[in-house]
Amino acid sequence: MIPVEGLLTPEAVAWVEGWIREFRGDWDGLLRRREELRRDPRGHLAALRAHPTPAAVQRDDWRVAPVPVRLLDRRVEITGPAADPRMAVKAASSGASGYMVDGEDSLCPTWENVLRTHSTVTGLVRGTLHGLPPVMPTLHYRPRGLHLTEEHWRVDGSAAPAALVDAGLFLYWNAREMVARGEVPALYLPKLEGEWEARWWHRALSWAEARLGLPADTVRVTVLVETLPLLFRLEETVWALRDRLAGLNVGRWDYIFSAVKVLSRSGEGRGLTLPDRSQLTMEAEGLTEYARWVVAVAHRRGCHAIGGMAAQVPSRRDPGAAAAALEAVRRDKEREVRAGHDGTWVAHPDLVRVALGAWRAHLGERTVQLDWRGSGAPLDLFRLGDSHPTEAGLTEAVRTALRYWAAWLDGNGCVALDGRMEDAATAEISVALLWHWLARGATTVDRVDAVVRGETEALAASGAGPRIQEAADLILRAVIAPSITEFVLSEAYRRVVRI
Repeated sequence: MIPVEGLLTPEAVAWVEGWIREFRGDWDGLLRRREELRRDPRGHLAALRAHPTPAAVQRDDWRVAPVPVRLLDRRVEITGPAADPRMAVKAASSGASGYMVDGEDSLCPTWENVLRTHSTVTGLVRGTLHGLPPVMPTLHYRPRGLHLTEEHWRVDGSAAPAALVDAGLFLYWNAREMVARGEVPALYLPKLEGEWEARWWHRALSWAEARLGLPADTVRVTVLVETLPLLFRLEETVWALRDRLAGLNVGRWDYIFSAVKVLSRSGEGRGLTLPDRSQLTMEAEGLTEYARWVVAVAHRRGCHAIGGMAAQVPSRRDPGAAAAALEAVRRDKEREVRAGHDGTWVAHPDLVRVALGAWRAHLGERTVQLDWRGSGAPLDLFRLGDSHPTEAGLTEAVRTALRYWAAWLDGNGCVALDGRMEDAATAEISVALLWHWLARGATTVDRVDAVVRGETEALAASGAGPRIQEAADLILRAVIAPSITEFVLSEAYRRVVRI
């Protein structure tokens, strides 16, 4: 394990900064393109549909490069932050086939948390953390999305792209070590919005491989299909990454967040009012279609389709609540395996056995079902429900957002609330729904303000963290903004960063 103080050697810093200088200009262009598409007078999705698809992509006779043996069994992957090595050891010892160290949605990126995470990862790769099992799950790492910067690392006077800082430190310290040990350096790529971003990642990873002395396409990636724009460009994105793609992931929570944003600012689904968050389940027709299309594209092109997160946290104090949580997970995972997925995610070690049992019940010891094929493009993706929020749903959205963002501002990005593990994606959904309901006239500013202030007072009286009032201010600013906030996390980050 490389200690925190040993990570930023002159050689490591020079390597990461060389990578940043090489690709930061194109990164700026990607962000500008996102803004241009959002502001396109035709509408965001219409602009995406109008973008041409090369004839080569449309052919049926191409497949991604063969998936490495080490990445063939992905039936259950556990995910979570790793700034605390003890949490990482528990995840690695859970019996999951894979472990995705999350440097994104479940990590509050204070500089200390970022560096502690990378220190822990070096211990996982080298097997030097105390208590690790003799057989380790396959390790994946998820860097932050392209929209974020790392304010603590400035190159030529500007904040560095957080994605390149995260992936750069991971690859510099671990890629050669993993290859030497027979492992595969594997990344999860979050929040892509089109094949042009996938091509950028491919070029950046090719540069990294060349400078590390690794063969081309050594680094394998799984793409989180967690934005509605990406779903419209999915085949093209698979084509762009065809030499290093290992799978597609149904990132359900971020996808719902993206759908709320697109629905709220475009002509698509005009007049539709989304229901309570509790009703936005994968049984909704639009979400079923989304997952079906991800599985169909993955299998048609020869890679894994990984299902979504089971966020339940089984109570170890309440056997009845624990049994109900485990039953909910079992039903969800059985739904995924019947829908063609080759694996799934869980957030808690106690869920691994339940999730794996669902796979074995339907597939025996098979690790993939690539013969499961869907057909046709997705249908009406906006059939997510249409009803005004209930009073309970409004209160739940406020309470979840308040408690989560208060914890996040205090440095904790993964928070157990009411039997669920909440991360930035679920908190973003809560705020986005509040804005959406206001925009649709389903509630009023006065009503939202009253609920926020009432819940803030109640939580403060019950001993909530010191940042509860700041979280309330963050939420109210976002929900009364004239346009829907792209990421509340970006504003929250400005409040925790210390340069």
